[in-house]
Amino acid sequence: MAEALLGTVIENLPSFVQDELTMFWGVGQQTHKLCTNLTAIRAVLKDAEKKQVTGHVLKDWLQKLTNAAYVLDDILDECSIQSKRVHSDEHNSCLLAHVHLKNILFHYCIGKRMKDITKRFQDINEERRMFELRTSVTEKQGEDGY
Repeated sequence: MAEALLGTVIENLPSFVQDELTMFWGVGQQTHKLCTNLTAIRAVLKDAEKKQVTGHVLKDWLQKLTNAAYVLDDILDECSIQSKRVHSDEHNSCLLAHVHLKNILFHYCIGKRMKDITKRFQDINEERRMFELRTSVTEKQGEDGY
């Protein structure tokens, strides 16, 4: 389950990065760090899922990973909805809509949440090292570069 969810999140990250507003608000750096951590975690995920049967600590680690992936997925969904809203407003109003206080507040909050979730995945990635998990490369990783 964690692998499928993580795959979905990794697939959605590039569209998040392409939004020019994320770069403007400084979220691009966080996204790069996040991609690095997700790639490292995904590389050992199959081995972790096999070993969780015998290791309770590993099962807890996978649950932390799944919970964090759900949080990240929610953030990306919110950004997608907001982006669609802003782009549809572009056709109906002037450029000042982008500077609207609600948009500024939204991007500030998303930036903070991205920093928090990036730190959370960084901690999860560092914690995985104590499990001595073997790396496996999936076809998707080779194609996407993630």
